[in-house]
Amino acid sequence: MSQGKAEQEVDRNLELEEFNFRVNSDGWVKGTDPASGQEYLVSPTGDIWELINCREHPELNGEQLFTWDAAMRETQKAGKRMPTDEEFSQFLRTKDDMPNLVLAGYRTAGGSFTDLSSYGEFWSSLQLGSHAWARTLNPSYATVYRYTGNKAFGLSVRCLKN
Repeated sequence: MSQGKAEQEVDRNLELEEFNFRVNSDGWVKGTDPASGQEYLVSPTGDIWELINCREHPELNGEQLFTWDAAMRETQKAGKRMPTDEEFSQFLRTKDDMPNLVLAGYRTAGGSFTDLSSYGEFWSSLQLGSHAWARTLNPSYATVYRYTGNKAFGLSVRCLKN
């Protein structure tokens, strides 16, 4: 998906949903990250992970991390939409712009969970080859950082309100 003229005009009334996007995880298979010991459930397609049994950070239980392709597929199936890169730039400037921020970190392409409870990482809908534009938030910093992440990474998803 390329960013066309219609996408460049941002609706100033757009808002993010209050909570991170998630899908039904009934019947998913349990796994454990050998590096961190973090337990998770993995979808049958192998591209969505749900954090479970987070003893040190129970607020992360139930948070789901998606590859970019899974995020696009599942949000579309649910009739939802992730923000474009431009939309994120317009209305997400500090962590205070995101209600109920959960710092679920991310999952590397190699399968390790990283930065649990330290960072919130979120996909935008704009891809760039094998990467896609994303945002990272850390409560210690006032700003939101924009970067291109490997689409195989597992990041959180926050959709736009309908």
